[in-house]
Amino acid sequence: MPSRLRRHDEPGHIHFLTVSTYRRLQFFRHESVCDAFITAMTRTRESCPIRWLGYVVMPEHVHLVVLPQLSAVDDPVPISVVLRYLKGASGRLAKEALRDVWRRQASLGTRPLNEWATGAGERPFWKPRGYDFNLFHDEKLREKLDYIHANPVRRGLVQQPEAWQFSSFRFYDSGDDLPIAMDWDGGLPVLT
Repeated sequence: MPSRLRRHDEPGHIHFLTVSTYRRLQFFRHESVCDAFITAMTRTRESCPIRWLGYVVMPEHVHLVVLPQLSAVDDPVPISVVLRYLKGASGRLAKEALRDVWRRQASLGTRPLNEWATGAGERPFWKPRGYDFNLFHDEKLREKLDYIHANPVRRGLVQQPEAWQFSSFRFYDSGDDLPIAMDWDGGLPVLT
């Protein structure tokens, strides 16, 4: 059934994306799976002309703020291409990390995760669709960054945003570029 959600892939627009795991399984409970996703973000930035502006990895979804840049043919890379690359790379790396956890522990920690791990056939990692919201004002960009950085606190995973390792909060708060640096200097990013 086709989605009624309209996507606007306009040149120069920043995208606020939410991508959820298959059946909202908490794959990102495992640090090695979070590390795999960060590696996929790095590979995506190396392969696609984009600027990462913010992110948070939650147990069953990720929020991303990204600005596609001009490609070799002077058109911004479509957000669908960025997502296809990121979801493909992260899905492969994350499944590999989950297999390693399974081999070491013979469990992924919860019944739904174990059922996924022992299931036959293709086991998707991501839901096919996600949420995409275009940002074209500095205030809205800052609002979305504040929203994603507060997400682990709202969920009760940590007391303060800086305590959540897999988030861009510390980059903006103290310049910490681990586990991945963001591509924003504080002004409204522009298409280059």
